[in-house]
Amino acid sequence: MDKKISTFTPDWNKLLDQLEADEKLVNALSADEQVLLAELRALREESADALKTYSFSNTNAKWAELKAQIEPKATLPRNGKLRRLWFSIAAAAVLFIIGISVIYYRYQQQQQQPQNLGNMIKNDIPPGKNTATLTLENGKKIILSAAGNGQLASEAGIVITKTADGQLIYSVKDGQTSTGVHINTLSTARGETYRLRLPDQSEVWLNSASSLKFPASFASAKLREVELTGEAYFQIAKDKLHPFIVKTNLQEVQVLGTHFNVNSYPDHDKAVTTLVEGSVRVSNLSQQTKTIKPGEQSTVQNGQDIAIAPADIKNVMAWKNGYFRFRNEPIEEVMSKIMRWYDIEVVYTGKGSGELFNGNISLHKNISEVLNMLSYSNDVKFKVEGRRVTVIQ
Repeated sequence: MDKKISTFTPDWNKLLDQLEADEKLVNALSADEQVLLAELRALREESADALKTYSFSNTNAKWAELKAQIEPKATLPRNGKLRRLWFSIAAAAVLFIIGISVIYYRYQQQQQQPQNLGNMIKNDIPPGKNTATLTLENGKKIILSAAGNGQLASEAGIVITKTADGQLIYSVKDGQTSTGVHINTLSTARGETYRLRLPDQSEVWLNSASSLKFPASFASAKLREVELTGEAYFQIAKDKLHPFIVKTNLQEVQVLGTHFNVNSYPDHDKAVTTLVEGSVRVSNLSQQTKTIKPGEQSTVQNGQDIAIAPADIKNVMAWKNGYFRFRNEPIEEVMSKIMRWYDIEVVYTGKGSGELFNGNISLHKNISEVLNMLSYSNDVKFKVEGRRVTVIQ
């Protein structure tokens, strides 16, 4: 796992950055293209300087040809039509590059990777999927993977719809305002994630084994309050008159309009808030309050002061961007992420090596590929039987 492979140049990285900056374009990619994009993100993370080791004359020649087509257009005024053309060409170029990169990367893995799992995998386990369960105030449950696209329900002056790309949207119905508080709950089991647009246009990405309680409408409320268990990434619509508050069992996060991630799984006994953009104020159960800045994260634990430290934004955001990213993590931390995504039971045998793991891999892989990556270490092996994974140390 120490050997790093890359086919990326600074131009390729810049092109990927421009693609990712257009959220609508990224959301419009097909499922296969989303998988490839996650592959590219993981590959770029895994391999910072591999051009010093590897060169691809055919690939570079093709890139030069694509670049020649793109660069003249990039200097022209960015009107809407031209901008869409530019991003279409850029997306095509990126996906071409991804395809070549992935093929080569997989070839290298097959050549270099020890096949140490062998017959120890009785059956492979597929990755998680985009689904969740919506529970309305009246107790009705809607399993979103089984629900058709379009309107799912209407309550409190709010229409609830499911889009073709797998997003749940709350919108005001014909200018109506709601009376009373109608609480809905969006919950994911292990191996599930989902995206939600709240009635104030804020967006939430819900990670596996998580739940979010929220009112069907914020129209009559002074505060926009939601309750989170597990992990979610928030992009909050700005509204200075109505602060947005995220409550967990250990803390309260108050914002006006910003982008941030909250990780508050009950089995970790702590709440970690990571700020990407804007400003947030974090309060613990002792009413201690601290404000964090972009690039920082707060950690709240029972009986302790709020701790503020620099954040590894890429590490925190990896799950939302479609891949695992491990950085100096013990096997227990690594397996806790894998356990939630693949809905498995994890058992440990042996004394434990204390080794720290590093690596990146797409969330769209079967579990065998993830465990094979981790098996580069000589200090840990795995045995998979059904949905039970034994970590042998």
